[in-house]
Amino acid sequence: MHQSSFLTRLLIPAILAMNLSACSMGLPSEMGSGPPVGQDTLRLAQATSETGDNETAARLFEKVLVADPTSVPALLGAGNSYARMAQNSRAESVLLRAHELAPRDVEVLTTLGRVYLAQHQSEKAVDTYDNALRIDGRNVSALTGKGVALDTLSRHKQAQGVYEDALTYYPTNFILRSNYALSLAISGDILRGTAILQELVKDPSAAPYVRGNLALVYGLDGRDNDARATLVHDMTSQEIEENIQTYQALRRMHREGKPIGSLVFV
Repeated sequence: MHQSSFLTRLLIPAILAMNLSACSMGLPSEMGSGPPVGQDTLRLAQATSETGDNETAARLFEKVLVADPTSVPALLGAGNSYARMAQNSRAESVLLRAHELAPRDVEVLTTLGRVYLAQHQSEKAVDTYDNALRIDGRNVSALTGKGVALDTLSRHKQAQGVYEDALTYYPTNFILRSNYALSLAISGDILRGTAILQELVKDPSAAPYVRGNLALVYGLDGRDNDARATLVHDMTSQEIEENIQTYQALRRMHREGKPIGSLVFV
């Protein structure tokens, strides 16, 4: 079964979210010693990437790599840009090269883990995030990513342990707490999962994905009208009904004991 695009839009954007978390850590990359002529282009590429123009950023990072094929920041930047354009095999290739050059660069590892998740290679993602956590045990991107990877494998209890550890370091992190709530709900503790999400949606800064996650949990619990009322802030009537149909299908699968982690944690 495949999720509808509307459900995907409202669920945790795990891959994007982990990328944003990586930025919030402010962890330095192991910089390559690119020639001075390439530094202005590298800075321009990084600035362009931050604006969301991934195609132009990728071309600029590639230009840097022509001048200096060992530039870890350029390889990382190109990998990020490719991943955001869903060119995951290209992203994997340049990120593996960056990892060879800078094996202890945590941002390279967490970005590679995100690419493995996008390729539905969750076991590889877990191994990659574990590698990052051996270097920096409190890295929020690695902790978030490992939790998501375990949830996609429907190893929810292990995922919850990761989220719980992470929340001791980052107790106000919306993404971690929302993922934790979803994991609880899928593993059978719908009451706790619902309660956490109901608290999160009260925050004025709560993003639409938080309401989407609450609607999903309502749907898993058979509370379709509550799900509709939650989605009305962000969706058209048609989109809401498509999501409700998806919730109903997920609910049937869940009641039949079928794993749905990979369908929820996209």
